[in-house]
Amino acid sequence: MTAGWAAAYDVFDGSRGSIPTDTDRYMTLKTIFSALFTAGLPLFVMAFVLVALAFHRGWLVGDSVQEIRGSIEALGKKQKGRKGRRQFDPAMSQWFRFGGGFYGLVALYTWLLIEWADVADFLSDLGGIFFSFDPGAVFELALALFIESVMNFGLAIAWPAYWLAESRGNWLLFFAAYGGYWLGIKAAHIAWRRGWVSEAFEQVAVRLGRRGQSESR
Repeated sequence: MTAGWAAAYDVFDGSRGSIPTDTDRYMTLKTIFSALFTAGLPLFVMAFVLVALAFHRGWLVGDSVQEIRGSIEALGKKQKGRKGRRQFDPAMSQWFRFGGGFYGLVALYTWLLIEWADVADFLSDLGGIFFSFDPGAVFELALALFIESVMNFGLAIAWPAYWLAESRGNWLLFFAAYGGYWLGIKAAHIAWRRGWVSEAFEQVAVRLGRRGQSESR
């Protein structure tokens, strides 16, 4: 049991008979807020954006979170077959590449976290190699990035093991992640029913049209 989760357990399990100290309460609050910001909030934002986009495209239906989840699952099955496959946006394609649903979204989030660190390291190393004018070193660095990307995909697919190995208070992260995912779907459905999603896409289209006209001049 990790230190963060042990502190939370001490506070909430009254059967142990221990009186929580200020340090215990601090660790509990720290673990909870860390889980919310590390897992809950990102999954909420990702679920909201992708589900809202899918509603706007006409890919999802449903009047409850359960029905929408069923629609997501059905859409994922269509994508696996050759018939009825849809041409998705890049973000949507990646989500269903990882399997769709809650599992696929957490895998996508995990993959983005790992890839971001690797790409940042690649760009940092590339700056030094570029000015050395060594094509072989650039090729080796690009090859290493490709190999790491393949390995990162495997780590993202197996995200439960990755989270359990890397995170403190890991079970709390799972609950926060699923809560964020559920609330993201719910919020996207509400926004879609009230017309906010369509209105937002229309405003984006108008702004992009104006920018294109100004650039053509």
